[in-house]
Amino acid sequence: MAPRLRVRSSVVRLVNLWDSLRSSFWFLPTLFTGAAVGLAVGLLALDRRAGLEELAESRWLYAGGPEGARSLLSAVAGSIVNVVALAFSITIVSLQLASAQLGPRLLRNFVRDRGNQVVLGTFVATFVYCLLVLRTVRGGEGIADSAFVPHLAVTGAVALALLSIGLLIYFIHHASTSIQADRVIAAVATDLEGAIDTLFPEPLGHAPPAADRAPAPAGGIEAGAAVAATTHGYISSIDGDTVLEAAGEADVLIRLAHRPGEFVIAGEPLAHVVPGERLDDRLARRVVRAFVVGSERTLIQDTFFGFEQLVEIATRALASNHIDPTTALRCIDRLAAAVAGVSQRRLPSPCRRDTDGIVRVVAPAPTIRDFVGAAFTAIRLQGSGNRTVALHLLETFERLAALRGRRDLHVALLDEAVAIRRAATRALDDGRDREAVDEAFERLLASMDPDVRGIYNGRAAA
Repeated sequence: MAPRLRVRSSVVRLVNLWDSLRSSFWFLPTLFTGAAVGLAVGLLALDRRAGLEELAESRWLYAGGPEGARSLLSAVAGSIVNVVALAFSITIVSLQLASAQLGPRLLRNFVRDRGNQVVLGTFVATFVYCLLVLRTVRGGEGIADSAFVPHLAVTGAVALALLSIGLLIYFIHHASTSIQADRVIAAVATDLEGAIDTLFPEPLGHAPPAADRAPAPAGGIEAGAAVAATTHGYISSIDGDTVLEAAGEADVLIRLAHRPGEFVIAGEPLAHVVPGERLDDRLARRVVRAFVVGSERTLIQDTFFGFEQLVEIATRALASNHIDPTTALRCIDRLAAAVAGVSQRRLPSPCRRDTDGIVRVVAPAPTIRDFVGAAFTAIRLQGSGNRTVALHLLETFERLAALRGRRDLHVALLDEAVAIRRAATRALDDGRDREAVDEAFERLLASMDPDVRGIYNGRAAA
């Protein structure tokens, strides 16, 4: 593998590694514990270098003797152990409530919560710090010249204890508010908006090069040779630059069979190389290495995962045993904002070309219809018999149509609206409810692009 390809592939894998570390409960506490060890060693070294009399006389530092220092450090360490147990208990209860009410796939958002990690890391670091300082206290055995009381380090333990008390108050407040539905929905929506900004940075209206607007090369994968997956799991990310450069060096066309977020089975084709006779082991290894496969989906290159998280909250809120239309409406609002954000971005072309303008990679590319379907189809199906949900969906579509003039967006929204109206006609028993849905649909139709409205009228007349 060329050095440049190795570097690019390593960067993609480092991004995935960093995301997994951020999502773990142990990484930040481990860093804090290491910092506590360094702080203890540093303050103990300063204590040994400074004069004991000067330190003992300072009004800001601990001025007691060895026994008092041992008692203080033991009390802080013992209290912190109890606090850590309490914090973990609160965390587990919060995760159980969130899993039952909002869905198990949202547990990752709670685990990666930076506030929880900082609090638990500080508690563990304080406990380790006190143990390290406690073992250095000497005195009270009748050997005066061997007595040692680390005044600076003991004062540091007091400061960490006060900090831990403040963080405990914050943690209790944070744990009680972080499981509220509105806060969870807002946090997921914020992550989704960040993923959209990262993956689709170019605003709509910035014309792509003429080569990117050209259609993809004709032909299927029949003449190509498959590059098989070596493991099964969810595709976290694909290093497109590595695939493009490898295809250029081999003078082939590579058609990717999957996009990030999809599940692959070991032995299933990841991509097809055309012409197939140019596929060798070296090229196959490059392509496989460009795919990062993990045990769960992430938002690194998979914006649909963020949509599905919000949709899951909404559909669980509309389940027959837990009807909560208000939560569903909040999700619809956030999904509409995400669709509006995507609709003002230039979506990537399925074709990737080299510096000579030759198509080297063809990848599955998302469309506006895909995003609209991911945002609203499942909610439409689950809430077909709910007047409030049906009306809110139609009103949301009207707002989106008035906000964005994209014809493909209007077509996708109108298709969903037609299905909502049809389902509401069958499910709603009260004639006034059906009339309200019909009126909302007519208002939406009036806000549509005239060409799209004409297509619908033509279908209705037929």
